[in-house]
Amino acid sequence: MAAYIRAADVIRETFKCTVAIIHHCGVAGDRPRGHTSLTGAVDAQLAVRRDNAGIITVKVEWLKDGEEGAEIVSWLKPIELGADSYGDPIKSCVVVADDPVARLMATPAGQIVRPGVAKLKPKATLGLDHLRACIAEAGREAPVSTTHIPAGARVVTLDEWGEWLGKAGVINVEGNPREQFKRIREELQNAKLIGVWEGLVWLA
Repeated sequence: MAAYIRAADVIRETFKCTVAIIHHCGVAGDRPRGHTSLTGAVDAQLAVRRDNAGIITVKVEWLKDGEEGAEIVSWLKPIELGADSYGDPIKSCVVVADDPVARLMATPAGQIVRPGVAKLKPKATLGLDHLRACIAEAGREAPVSTTHIPAGARVVTLDEWGEWLGKAGVINVEGNPREQFKRIREELQNAKLIGVWEGLVWLA
């Protein structure tokens, strides 16, 4: 590892560039694998995670000369680049800075294929997409004191999600919004796409 770090320093100094070392997390997911000398030698450590909804979060875990804890949220937008010699579409993805409202408007309900989504009712599918947007905008890390919520999960309250659905028109406030919200929540829970505990909800 010492030789590896010296080699990275030579590249950085020779080309006056940033050297990014890609590393896997350990089983617990709270620190990189490997020798701690690598962590001690770097100027910054960024954690990159993608949730089941496809939202990618880059968090500054450690920074030598700057603020820690900052997050950059993005998602991958499928695009077509043209066609190959057989006429089949050539597809790829571009990284898009996350704007939960714009992403939701640009992505028709159910367009992103996820386990169980195809079998959901339209209201539940919309509820899931709006939960993704709500968490992307207002989500926070789960309390560390509970063992019922997965480590690293971002949560919002059920009330926050319900209010979001009301403002988006998914729940009809002139009908029975409490019962409508309950049906959406239970369908997503039964499909094991969300988790709920003590008034908090997260993407499973």
